[in-house]
Amino acid sequence: MFKPELVQRVIRFGLVGGVVMGVFTGLNWLLAPMLGEDPAFLVAYVPAVALHFCLNKWWTFGCTRQDSGRQLGEYFAMVLVTFLIQAAVFKLLTHFTELPSWIAAGVANVAQMAVTFVAMQRRIFSGQAGGA
Repeated sequence: MFKPELVQRVIRFGLVGGVVMGVFTGLNWLLAPMLGEDPAFLVAYVPAVALHFCLNKWWTFGCTRQDSGRQLGEYFAMVLVTFLIQAAVFKLLTHFTELPSWIAAGVANVAQMAVTFVAMQRRIFSGQAGGA
């Protein structure tokens, strides 16, 4: 039903997501007492995004294309869209629930994962420049 290569990519993507979410929520937990919830969310986002790009490019998708500038541009456009999804979920959870901010950040991260996988699989890290 599903191609083994796709299943392996989804598993690797999930593992990368878990590692990145751990880094992201850990940084939120560490920084929120010093910076406040919203600034900690923003500061933690940058290293999490960099780690996410690198691990997915080279490990999840095994992308060896040389058009890294184009990939970065497309990736940052995707990050902007998924950031808006993630930030909205984070804000809703911290406003309407009693969840600690670091848990809300983790849940918000999960909310954007499907969009991210499809964009990377079909466009950013596809086998050919400009998407498949």
